Amino acid sequence: MAPTLITFKREIKGSQNEIKVPEEFIKDFHFTGDEHLMIMIRVIGTDSKKVKDFFNGSENETFFLETENTRESDFITETSGNFILSSMYLDEGPSLSVDINQEIPMVRTIMDFKKK
Repeated sequence: MAPTLITFKREIKGSQNEIKVPEEFIKDFHFTGDEHLMIMIRVIGTDSKKVKDFFNGSENETFFLETENTRESDFITETSGNFILSSMYLDEGPSLSVDINQEIPMVRTIMDFKKK
């Protein structure tokens, strides 16, 4: 099971920025051996641009990650700490067009982190 919320923090141009990703956008979450963390998120709608802008060009940068789990029945340990984004795949979904049947913008991001 994935956490109910992941907060990503990183420094961009000298200031601390953060983005919170709620459960409905977290598609996969694997933390293995206390050293490797893989997260897949898919954001649909206007927030997809915020996610793209936040993560774009951030490979090999340090992030502070914090997970939260508000469901009492799940046995997920909460994770927090500094992680280096070792690799990332970012895929934008359909773009807006002038057609009558406009598709909603979407971004899918698969990130591999190493514990710092």
